[in-house]
Amino acid sequence: MPFKLDAKELSPQEREKLILLLLLFIFAVGAAAMYWSLLVPRKDFYNELWAPTYLLLRGQSPYATAPLNPELPAAWLPMAVGFFAPLGALSESLAQRIWFLVNIAELAALVYWARLKDKLIFNLIVVCLLTFFFPSTIHHLILGQFSLTTTLCVVAGTMLVVKEKRWLGAFVLALGLTKLHLMTLSLLGLTLWSYRRGGAKEAAALILRVASACVVLCLPLFIAYPNWIPDALQSMSSNAAWTFPTLQNFFIRSLGVTAGMTLWVVAVVLIAAFALCLWTRLDPVRAAFWTLGLSLLISPYIGSWDFVALLPLLIYVYVDAGKRQKIFIVGAYLAAWVLMASGQAQTDSHNYFFWWVPLWHLAVAALTFRWRESFSRQK
Repeated sequence: MPFKLDAKELSPQEREKLILLLLLFIFAVGAAAMYWSLLVPRKDFYNELWAPTYLLLRGQSPYATAPLNPELPAAWLPMAVGFFAPLGALSESLAQRIWFLVNIAELAALVYWARLKDKLIFNLIVVCLLTFFFPSTIHHLILGQFSLTTTLCVVAGTMLVVKEKRWLGAFVLALGLTKLHLMTLSLLGLTLWSYRRGGAKEAAALILRVASACVVLCLPLFIAYPNWIPDALQSMSSNAAWTFPTLQNFFIRSLGVTAGMTLWVVAVVLIAAFALCLWTRLDPVRAAFWTLGLSLLISPYIGSWDFVALLPLLIYVYVDAGKRQKIFIVGAYLAAWVLMASGQAQTDSHNYFFWWVPLWHLAVAALTFRWRESFSRQK
C-alpha cells in the first residue's frame, strides 16, 4: 500500500511539530538560495579541509598542501580531515557546494535544538531571522568555515551525554574539537558536571571516551599517510601573524603588552571560574549555550566568523524571554547588526574591529536573564 500522510491522523503535538519543521525547512532553503551566489572558491574550506582530504585520498601528506597553492597552510585539527575525507574525492567546486549545504543544515539544527521546548511559530520565525542573517553567519558561509560544526557538536554532544548515550556523545564532541579553542570551556564544564554526577571515575571516563574518539577519527590519516604528524605541526605553526578580534588583542593594543597580558590573564581566570559556576547552577544544555559564548572572550585565536558560537545562547535567551525583553533583544541585535555592517563598509575595515561583538551579545543575554529573574520574583 502506498504511504499516505493524513493530517487528521496526527495528534495536535505532531501537527505542531510538522508545521515548525516545514517552516524551518523553508527558511533553510531560502537562505541557501540567497547565499548560493556569494560562494568564492579557494577560501578557508579549500585551504583547511578540501586540500588536506584531496591529498589524503591520494596517499599524500594531508598537511603538506603547498603543491595545491592554498592561501594559508592547513590549521584545522585532524579529526575533521579524517571524518570528512570523502570530500577529497570530489572536485573543489562540488565539495564546496556540499559543505555549504551542510552548514545550512547545521544552522537549521541549531535553531531546532536551541529552542528547547518552545513551540511558538512566531518565535521560530524571529530566531530564524536572527540566525540566518547574523553577520558572522554570512561570513562563515562564504568562507566555508568549521565553527558552526563545532557549535552544533557542543550542543548535540552535551545532549547525548546527558541522555547517557556516552560513546555517541564522545564522538560528536571529538569532531567538534577540530576547533579546540571554541570548546575548551564547554568540555571543562561537562567534565565538572560528570564529576559532580558520578565522581572522578565518571569524569575520567568522559575524557577517555572523547580522547579515544579523537584517535578513531584520525585513523584515516594514519592509514593513508602514517607520518602526517610532523607536517601537521609545521603547518599549524606557520600561519602568518594576524590581529585577531579578541579581548587579548584589545587589552594589548589599549594598555601595552605587559599590562594588557596581565589584565587578559585575570579576565581568563574570572571568566573560566564564572563559566564553571554556571555548570553547577544550570542544567548542562543551558550551561553549554553560555560557555560557547564565553569561550569567545578568553580565546587568543578567533575570527569574527567564530561568533556563530553565540547563536544557541541568542536563540535560547530570546525564546525564554518575556515580551518586553524580546523587544530589547531584537533592538540590541539590530543595533549590533548596523554597527557591524557599518564597520565592514569602511575602506580600512579589519576583522579586529569586531572584538566587541561577543561582549555585546553576552551582555544583552545577561541583562535579559537578570531582568527575567527579577520579573519572576516580583510575580
